[in-house]
Amino acid sequence: MTDQSGKTNKSVPPPKKAKTKKNWINWFVPLLLILVAISLLLFSPKPNPSAINPQKAASAKTPNGAEQKAAFKAKEVANALVSTFFNGSDEARTEQIRALTQTITELHGNSKKNAEKALSTLLTNNINGSIESLIALTSEQPNLREAAKIWINIGNIQNLSSAEQALQAYQKASELDPGNTEAWSRQGHVHRQLKQFELAEAAFKKVQSSSDQSNEDKAFSLANFGLLNQSKGNFKAAEDSFTEALNIYTKEGDKSGIARTSENLAALYKSWNVTDRAEHYYKTALDNYTQVNDFQGMTTVHSALGVLYQKKNLPQKAQHHYEQALQISLDNNYKDKIDSLYNTLALLAEQNGDLQQSKKFQDKSQQHKENPNNTAESAVQFGNLAILNRNKKNFALAEEYHKKAINIYQANKNGYGVISQKINLGFLYKAWGKKQLACDTWQDSLFLLKSYKNNRADRVEKLLQANCR
Repeated sequence: MTDQSGKTNKSVPPPKKAKTKKNWINWFVPLLLILVAISLLLFSPKPNPSAINPQKAASAKTPNGAEQKAAFKAKEVANALVSTFFNGSDEARTEQIRALTQTITELHGNSKKNAEKALSTLLTNNINGSIESLIALTSEQPNLREAAKIWINIGNIQNLSSAEQALQAYQKASELDPGNTEAWSRQGHVHRQLKQFELAEAAFKKVQSSSDQSNEDKAFSLANFGLLNQSKGNFKAAEDSFTEALNIYTKEGDKSGIARTSENLAALYKSWNVTDRAEHYYKTALDNYTQVNDFQGMTTVHSALGVLYQKKNLPQKAQHHYEQALQISLDNNYKDKIDSLYNTLALLAEQNGDLQQSKKFQDKSQQHKENPNNTAESAVQFGNLAILNRNKKNFALAEEYHKKAINIYQANKNGYGVISQKINLGFLYKAWGKKQLACDTWQDSLFLLKSYKNNRADRVEKLLQANCR
């Protein structure tokens, strides 16, 4: 008998001579078996690398099926937590969702008791309980690099309610592992969130100077600088950083990176009021989110296109994208988005004079949420309706819509939304002939802008000088 190496296995006795056969059979049969074994070795298929190291092979391929569903479930949970607790700009919200999604995914894959407890308490909106479990987990981890990763996750959760405490957690992580670029990147984003731009830039430069950066790491670093420059009001520098990052992601074929960066560029051009470029990059983002089945991303971009087309006075296109966003949300049970999209469609129908359709959407919205008029999307729509009615000289109705939008932004602790609505409300009072109210409202917005250290304060001061002196 032979094994697959072609060697004779001595533990098996050779076949006895059969008295009825000729002697040549005694050497022919073993020779035949040896030839068969050699042919199997030469022509058998090469081993599958995934069979040798299935974990390595799984990490090298693009996630699909159950892996993708788990990833998007984590993003859905992160989005809900951010919507409930986080108070920051749209750019900061996007980064917070990314970081928190990563944390939830890591906790989901960790079988340690404190990690499981941290995840279960987080899913019940118990932020403090989750943080306590993770701090306990750090005491169980003797490896400094692994402990640093836990502190990053602590920071990602703490940033939902306290940027200052999150910053301390990230600093602890970088003390334990100075080479951890995620710890420095998160510090940069929190400093940016707190308007500490010099500290943010210093942290991002730590990431950029990492000697072992891959091309995708470089692209991520460039996108960080894009967000920083956008926060500082340096829009051209932001455009350059985002464009360079997008070029790298495109060369690498990173669809998710292309989608995120295209969305960043679209939002930048939208703030510049360069609607054609904003439309182009939103469509690029949508195409790439679709290719990787990122349903959260698809929903967000469809909604953004709806807002953009409303701004361009293209209500049919706006409705199409809102309905697309709604259908994806219904298919994936994105409860918070379903509520707001029904309400958005109701407001759009009202804006177009279709009161019957508006009532249908309002009824649907009521079925999904007790207070459907308390979402960021609703505030945007109320603001749009206010401007529409101001242009039609329906001043009292426009004032009502502005105040509804302000109330929603205040309830959600969205200072930037309040400021924008107050500035527009001032323009309404000016058009209405109520000069003193206009000046008082602009003065309120200026006070808020200075407290946020926002560069729009100069523009409001000029408004006050031109109209209220």
